[in-house]
Amino acid sequence: MASSNPVKVSVLGATVFHIPFIQSLPHLFSLHSILERSATAEHSEARKRYGNDINVVTTFEQVINDPEVDCVVISTPNATHYPFAKAVLQAGKSVIIEKPLVPTSTEADELIALASSHSPPLIIATYQNRRYDSDFLTVKKLVDQGAFGDIVEFETRFDRWRPALKGGGTWKEQTQPAQGIVYDLGSHLIDQVLTLFGTPDRIYSHIYNARKLGPADFDDAFFAQYYYDSGARGSQLPLVVTVRASPLSALASQLRYAIKGTKGSFLKHGLDVQEDQLRLNPPLSTSDRAFGVEPESIHGVLTTVDSSNHLKEERIVAEKGNYMGWYEGVGAALQARDPSKLYVTPQQARETIRMVELMYESSRSGKVIHVKTS
Repeated sequence: MASSNPVKVSVLGATVFHIPFIQSLPHLFSLHSILERSATAEHSEARKRYGNDINVVTTFEQVINDPEVDCVVISTPNATHYPFAKAVLQAGKSVIIEKPLVPTSTEADELIALASSHSPPLIIATYQNRRYDSDFLTVKKLVDQGAFGDIVEFETRFDRWRPALKGGGTWKEQTQPAQGIVYDLGSHLIDQVLTLFGTPDRIYSHIYNARKLGPADFDDAFFAQYYYDSGARGSQLPLVVTVRASPLSALASQLRYAIKGTKGSFLKHGLDVQEDQLRLNPPLSTSDRAFGVEPESIHGVLTTVDSSNHLKEERIVAEKGNYMGWYEGVGAALQARDPSKLYVTPQQARETIRMVELMYESSRSGKVIHVKTS
């Protein structure tokens, strides 16, 4: 039933990216509990970070069997998303899932059907928070304004200088379903591309282990191209979107976007600041005026062409990053039990997973894959 009461939320897994927003929106959310399996009466990382009054539980069963819990945040290893989310939905609770939604589009279909079988429907919200990055909000604004004319090339990338593995047994460097760079950072880039341009006509991809470290099938780099024959955002010109990520990019300021169109181009370096701000201990308050504000040093450069074919360069002040906006939309959807209020729908998150599957198919076969409407 729709309710104006705060949604009682239990959080599984990492606490960095979700709890600050839950606590910053008390009219929408109430933090019920945090699952920390290794917690004891004497020691808890969650209580250490968020205070001794935090309710810490140690088993998943305590979460799904608690009638007070309305919604569960799943921020656990990718391979666990599907079984955890299925159990949560079967218990009659809505779910917020860290990206990627689940390992396969078939699993996504099953969860969407399960949520829809309830009346009113349960909510599945996927944390594709990078739609609210300062740089993407800036790019989307420029695209929507027609600043580039017809876009013919669009490159988006997440490169890093990380020549060694993190180590320490992190699950992100182990061989499990839905592991590797495409599911991790790639799912953000893919979601942004689909948000701007929709589903492509064809896909080519090369996914590989650039450092030759870790398991042989552990992919830490990829290159992909999405081909739009015509009609992307109303253009009649073909568009090629390049999506890539590499851990071997020794640059002080990494290229983030390169966009070219019939009226101008845009180059953007550096990354959104919100993640680093949330990782501080204590985290920077989401109400701080500096939260989400990109430094001027990494503002992008827009180059436009005037009627005399002269080029003009202009620094574009970045939009303020707003991960809070994602949570505000989810909170409204949860209170209303209305999936139409979601900014990132489960169907959109499912389409991102389908693109990931097609990229792996292309990489295995070495062929360009024709994308069929799903």
